[in-house]
Amino acid sequence: MRDNPEDPVAVNQARQFLAALYDQVADISRKLEVVDARNRRARARGTARVDPRAGDLRRELYEAHRLIDGLHRRYPETAPPTRSFGRHAHVQARLAASTESSS
Repeated sequence: MRDNPEDPVAVNQARQFLAALYDQVADISRKLEVVDARNRRARARGTARVDPRAGDLRRELYEAHRLIDGLHRRYPETAPPTRSFGRHAHVQARLAASTESSS
């Protein structure tokens, strides 16, 4: 039996899983910063050694983000609100205005 994305229990479960994934992303990010800093220091000293854990950590980070994106697609109510910024904000504002004026 497939769960209903509108089921409040399923949405709550998704939110709990997302919280755990966000914690995992933060933990992996901290570890990656340490490994990257160590690799930068090694390169500055002229050492060609690169810690292979950086690649593993990046793969774990990408996988966690993939899972987060999948949950947000399946349960849109769990996604953070979107913000308009950058060079495409004016295009989004124009599209919104044209949609409102045509209704």
